[in-house]
Amino acid sequence: MNEAIERVVISKDWITIMLLISVTLLILNRLKSSDRYYKLKNLLVNNTYINSYSKANPLLFNSFNIIFLSVYIIVISFLLFIAIHLFEPKVASFDFLFYLKIILVVCFFIGLRVVAGVLLGVLFEKERVQKYFTFLKTTYLSNYSLIMLPLIAVHFYFESDIYTYFLLIVAVLLFLYYYILLIKNNQSLVFGKSFYFILYLCTLEIAPFIIMTKILII
Repeated sequence: MNEAIERVVISKDWITIMLLISVTLLILNRLKSSDRYYKLKNLLVNNTYINSYSKANPLLFNSFNIIFLSVYIIVISFLLFIAIHLFEPKVASFDFLFYLKIILVVCFFIGLRVVAGVLLGVLFEKERVQKYFTFLKTTYLSNYSLIMLPLIAVHFYFESDIYTYFLLIVAVLLFLYYYILLIKNNQSLVFGKSFYFILYLCTLEIAPFIIMTKILII
């Protein structure tokens, strides 16, 4: 007599919806600002985007950047979701509620960085430098989202442990590469104001990341 075998089917409907939201936002930005979108897409080839929009007003809080920030939140949340499932499966569940928790933590993390950045800029009278650095990071992260989103989509519909490791390695290396570009292209700002940059790095990059990691794995 054959015994019935329980088959667990994991729904990916919510993943498809989040990916479609991301693609829709990108299409919206492309339709609204095609020239700016094209220049951003080619950021790794040349610095035309930075040269063209580094003096725009408003520099940070415009519809183009806000839409890309939304896409970046979705992308980085997916990467954290994948990494936690791979390395800490006991604390993760493959559902939308757990992903939503990650999104909320990422939003808190970004909000903390923005507030800390403004306070540091005011404290050291470096508001213009802080805004410029934030613009550069926002630009690189927007380009990062464009590259990583299709790779993430492939991950969810092409189940392979090898590809998962490949995806996370690419995500980390690309992230580090952007930081190298940030420092290389702004050596005078970084090394001319080394104390401020080190404080900026510790306050806005390392400390919030540690806090976010502890919140997610608890």
